[in-house]
Amino acid sequence: MTPSFAAYLSSAVARNDHFAATASISEVFGDQVVSRVLPADRYPVTCRTTSEAVEGGVRLTFRSRVAGLDRPTTVVHKVFFIDREEVRTRLHHLTPDQPEGASELLVMFDGTDRDYCHASVYDSENRLLATDAVVFDSAGRTVPYPFTDRYVSPHALDRAELSETRTAGGQRALRFAVALRGLSGPQPVVLAWQAIGRIDRATLICTPDRPEVHRELALDDNPALAPGDWVVVAVDDQERFLAQALVTLQPIVD
Repeated sequence: MTPSFAAYLSSAVARNDHFAATASISEVFGDQVVSRVLPADRYPVTCRTTSEAVEGGVRLTFRSRVAGLDRPTTVVHKVFFIDREEVRTRLHHLTPDQPEGASELLVMFDGTDRDYCHASVYDSENRLLATDAVVFDSAGRTVPYPFTDRYVSPHALDRAELSETRTAGGQRALRFAVALRGLSGPQPVVLAWQAIGRIDRATLICTPDRPEVHRELALDDNPALAPGDWVVVAVDDQERFLAQALVTLQPIVD
């Protein structure tokens, strides 16, 4: 049997123009929270990462706190080490008396003296609540990952949307559509679906007459998928950020 999947957004779509006034990944993705369990306007979540040097590496501590918590809930800490192709997960059961969770992780260095990670908090439906992107070194120092202008595409983004559709054969698919405006000529755009350990990229061309491109990810009978956290991202031909969303895939069980 070939698996089929349900897909839903773990965060709203972040756009390049969201970085116009900030270089903070935490701030931008904090504005894309779509949680139904802990809505951001009622239960704002804060998080931070600290580091301590140990022999051969560092001990990272990732803490999160839910403000205004008035009932028990469970949150999940996920620390994504992109270059290591690794993610570590911890569950925390929170209560009004104990609204904070802390995860300690030992990270060893091998041939390098610094690394970076995205440490994130998810609700019990696997929707993003907060994230902390940090660079850390072997001395136990941490700094926010600086998402400066050189990482952000200057192209004017019009549309960036995810939607479920059906193919001509009637199968479900997740469509990622991106459109640029103000083009004077052809502009390559890379659309990618990726998870820890897998990247599927395609280069498409936006033109003044056809400024929109899209890719579809088959959700039915797709042996290339697996359940979990996926990132849908668009970058320009110099790998600069255009748009990104977080997606959860869950298997459909008959």
